[in-house]
Amino acid sequence: MDLGAIKNSEIGARLRSARETMNLTREQFAELTGMKLPSLRDYELCNRIPGGAAIASFARAGVNANWLLTGEGEMLLPPRAWREASAAFFGGESSSKGISQPAGRVEKTDDVPGFVAIPLFDVRAAAGGGSIVESEHVMDVLHFKEEWIRAELRASPADLHLIFVDGESMEPTLRPGDIILVDRRDQAQRRDGIYVLRLDGTLLVKRLQKLPGGNIKVSSDNKSYDPFTLRLEEMEAQDMAIIGRVIWVGRKF
Repeated sequence: MDLGAIKNSEIGARLRSARETMNLTREQFAELTGMKLPSLRDYELCNRIPGGAAIASFARAGVNANWLLTGEGEMLLPPRAWREASAAFFGGESSSKGISQPAGRVEKTDDVPGFVAIPLFDVRAAAGGGSIVESEHVMDVLHFKEEWIRAELRASPADLHLIFVDGESMEPTLRPGDIILVDRRDQAQRRDGIYVLRLDGTLLVKRLQKLPGGNIKVSSDNKSYDPFTLRLEEMEAQDMAIIGRVIWVGRKF
């Protein structure tokens, strides 16, 4: 029997075991590692041996590289490390901020050629008084044409997540029940626009405008809601963060 095939089989089995221990679907784990779903499937099914770049991606997601290659040591890196990786979209660091490890089960594994699966999180960004984040479970995935994402939205699929809108403060631009596509790459507010924020454990979707002196004007499109101002230097000291910029909205008529 080919020794390489044995090692390949062992690595694939260990990789699958680690993903299932982290309670992630294959789609979720591919999103977390920034890896294409067909590549991850090939590794798990022992069709390919992961190279150095793939091993590094698994390690960043929380899998102990030494265990993956040799079976020795702990399967996962310290829980904090891989929970932080999976919660990076929300900027959370612990369950005290309403962040828990992903536990959503999405049993959709068939590839759609030319399309990428973007996770839809079971949370709502409040366009109103605020919505407390209790989890970041993935409830579903929506498929988008990859070429359209890159050419039209000028975004990378690995940086994108979908969440719901709740409340009416952003009407008529955004309405309750809308699904918004958030680019988490833009957390520095490089331009004015509509963003998702985390304030005191609450997700908000608001329009941001840079002001002189390191200030940010936070406003609603619904003029019944008063604007307020945030100071950039205060955001790190408090439970505040820019999660990402809204780049697309889907709506049911």
